[in-house]
Amino acid sequence: MAIKGVSPYLLYDDADAALEWMERVLGFTGAVRWRDESGRTFEADICAGPTKIGVSGGGTSNDGKNTILIVYVDDVDAHFERVSAAAGAEVAPPQDQPYGPRTFTVTDPWGYQWNFWQGEATPPE
Repeated sequence: MAIKGVSPYLLYDDADAALEWMERVLGFTGAVRWRDESGRTFEADICAGPTKIGVSGGGTSNDGKNTILIVYVDDVDAHFERVSAAAGAEVAPPQDQPYGPRTFTVTDPWGYQWNFWQGEATPPE
């Protein structure tokens, strides 16, 4: 079971506005968007050089923790077994996501969400 890397995942009320600002102001590139039936972006990826940043349009949290840390692993089910045994709390099992990866999330004692991914997001056609 190997950990392959970690990526930031930022939560916004309006992902499209945030992505436009990141491109225009910060010079980030390559935004890929997954949109809902209304055309609103609910998931996106954008690049800051070689680093991929995940962006959610699902809104922000009230506790001020609007970052999820994505940890890439080679076997998410094995990592789930390790985390759920060590966490001492119930952790929801991995699920296949409509945008590609198989994932599960655990929240640390300080409220940060650690999301473990196996596989990559697949851009929409």
